[in-house]
Amino acid sequence: MTTLLIDNYDSFTWNLYQYLSELGANVVVHRNDQITISECLALNPRNLVISPGPGHPREAGISIEAIKAFAGKIPIFGVCLGEQSIYEAYGGTVTYAGEIVHGKTSPIAHDGRGIYEGIPQNVEVTRYHSLSGSESTLPDCLEVTSRTDSGVVMGVRHKTFVIDSVQYHPESIASEHGKRMMANFLKWEGGKWADLIIRNDLVKWDKVELQEHQQRTGNSGRSGRGNSVFDGIPLAQATKMNTTGIKAESAGDKSLSSGLVKPTILQTIHQQRLVDVAEARARPGSSELQLSRSIALGAAPAQIDFPARLIAAYTSDAPVAVCAEIKRASPSKGNIDLNAHAPSQALQYAYGGAAVISVLTEPKWFKGSLEDMRQVRLALENVQNRPAVLRKDFVVTRYQVLEARLYGADTLLLIVAILEDETLLDLLKFSRELGMEPLVEVANAKEMNRAVAVGAKVIGVNNRDLHTFTVDMGRTTGLVKLVPEGTILIALSGISARADVEKYYKDGVRAVLVGESLMRSNDAYLLLQDLRLAKKTEIDTSKLKTLVKICGLTSPEDAVHAKVSGADLLGIIFAKNTPREVDIANAAAIVKSVKSNTSHIPLPSPTDPEWFIKSHAAIVTARTRLGRPLVVGVFQNQSVSEINKVVRTVGLDLVQFHGDEDVGLAALISVPVIKAFHIEEGEDVAAVQRRVEESRGLVAIVLLDTSIKGVRGGSGVLFDWKVASAIASAGVPVVLAGGLTAENVAQAVKVKGVVGVDVGSGVEAVKRVKDHVKVKNFVLNAKS
Repeated sequence: MTTLLIDNYDSFTWNLYQYLSELGANVVVHRNDQITISECLALNPRNLVISPGPGHPREAGISIEAIKAFAGKIPIFGVCLGEQSIYEAYGGTVTYAGEIVHGKTSPIAHDGRGIYEGIPQNVEVTRYHSLSGSESTLPDCLEVTSRTDSGVVMGVRHKTFVIDSVQYHPESIASEHGKRMMANFLKWEGGKWADLIIRNDLVKWDKVELQEHQQRTGNSGRSGRGNSVFDGIPLAQATKMNTTGIKAESAGDKSLSSGLVKPTILQTIHQQRLVDVAEARARPGSSELQLSRSIALGAAPAQIDFPARLIAAYTSDAPVAVCAEIKRASPSKGNIDLNAHAPSQALQYAYGGAAVISVLTEPKWFKGSLEDMRQVRLALENVQNRPAVLRKDFVVTRYQVLEARLYGADTLLLIVAILEDETLLDLLKFSRELGMEPLVEVANAKEMNRAVAVGAKVIGVNNRDLHTFTVDMGRTTGLVKLVPEGTILIALSGISARADVEKYYKDGVRAVLVGESLMRSNDAYLLLQDLRLAKKTEIDTSKLKTLVKICGLTSPEDAVHAKVSGADLLGIIFAKNTPREVDIANAAAIVKSVKSNTSHIPLPSPTDPEWFIKSHAAIVTARTRLGRPLVVGVFQNQSVSEINKVVRTVGLDLVQFHGDEDVGLAALISVPVIKAFHIEEGEDVAAVQRRVEESRGLVAIVLLDTSIKGVRGGSGVLFDWKVASAIASAGVPVVLAGGLTAENVAQAVKVKGVVGVDVGSGVEAVKRVKDHVKVKNFVLNAKS
């Protein structure tokens, strides 16, 4: 029978596989989204192991479902995310642990039972986590089995079923007695503690005992001291990484720990990336040769010149080039924004004037991916004078350079601190072969001299010490004099405000890289202007208290007049077989007559409780900053692909759903969506409220219009405006449409919660032609 190992996309799964296999288990590995529960049950495994992984248990594929399916039938062991999955499977809550621990060891106290049978107290274990089970929500069926000296729960066990788990990594080389713990698990047979059978014959105990003898004596049975055959690394070199508790000592022999040198965070990440690269190379279709052939056959996107793009960003109005970073988390700050959508963030940066988009692609500590970078590059494809794309990672092999090129990078980061001179020069030259001039990162004078010696053209000084993650803002200034003329210098890390940039600019630094501050900012556009040292401009929003939309425009002449009259939104109708439908060619001419610049309107998080209020504010802000009306395309029950094609072809700023569209489709539209809700005579207000609420997190603006049988819009008939007040009372700003004219619009804008008005037929001279006087008076009365 087999041991089923569910892989939660974590490199430590390989270590688990190795230990379990060496102990005699027949291990079958399946990724958490590549197998069904039915298929798991069909394997008829003798036990189940849930691996570590990134993120939260609810993102762990079938892990929780598998735990529930096998509970009480076979032994189950969870590691890190696997432990958290067990916690949540039985109703507990996994939340912030109160401390962020990555690659550190801690001593733990345990109860001596289950996997801890025969394990000494204060054993050192390796931790990589910022989440843990909240003890206040510990399910009644679980019990705590181990803790750190600071009280953080390090393991839970089911009271009835044979389910044990640990928050740390027993499979890590820096964890003591990890193999013994897994051997304890493998000898179990049965699904309930009351019926447990101990099968010592299922475990290759000779290997466990030999390893533990080596740990106690330091004698490997070969020449020399301290080598463990089974862990694949000399135990005397197995550093207790940045230990969080008392000094780590190997059981019975203090000499093993006396000469240890703790690896830094940078060294730990470096080693992990080597493991990650080996795993990536081993995937079918992803060898170094296959990546090279994909690039050769044109699978990589077109590039731009990274240094030239930086230089082009130096202008008299904004003299500093900003490299804006997409970063969900970091070892020093923990989680920053795990919900960040990389392409959306990139477009915010691009339209804010960023010269470079830096994309973290390291998955474990920074929660990034190559897929993030690929999507960012695709999203920037149609951006005029697009920013360069930087792969920000711990690049140590040519393979990663090939990845960078294939996934859309224009440049990549080379960190001098983790590269020997020969490797640094090789990666620099190889990157240039692929059309990428690297950003070479240094942290001190010695590293600066090394970067200059290999001919780096763009050098970044990291104000953050990657060994300790402390920040020294004077580091860049102190190294300016070592930079040769013609070399571009970028200040990296710790920069958060205009004042930081002003200081560097006075010292001769013309480019900065900023990540966390932009990721946390409520207005990335505004912060980017400060970071670029752009001239400050005062924007008057007083006239935007009420948004005015002139809809049903059919000619450039009418559109220009609506713009001059002060309209905020200009509506062009693409709904098929309707009186004011406009073809693509005419629509493009209308847009060209009123639109001088492109837009990107960043919306709040879909889970934000003030979604509608903030979405409305985002549209008002865009209208203000662009200095022109926003162009809205009105569609009725048309496909997403058709709508997006029109958006791209014509250059729309917004889309309006005016039919019976599923509001869920709004997420597939490339620009923000206005949704028209058609109000029937005598319709129950509660029913309208339910429809509106279903659109929260999807629809940017709620528009209420009159519903007449067979007519959607342009009816010239009013509905009961009390419905609008009721909707607005739930914190939903409303745009009114239906039957509005210059004569009644002043009353409409007085309705509580109304933030905008929409008129079409009410300002026409004849059908399809606007009366310019009526348009002017309508806008004037709406805004007075």
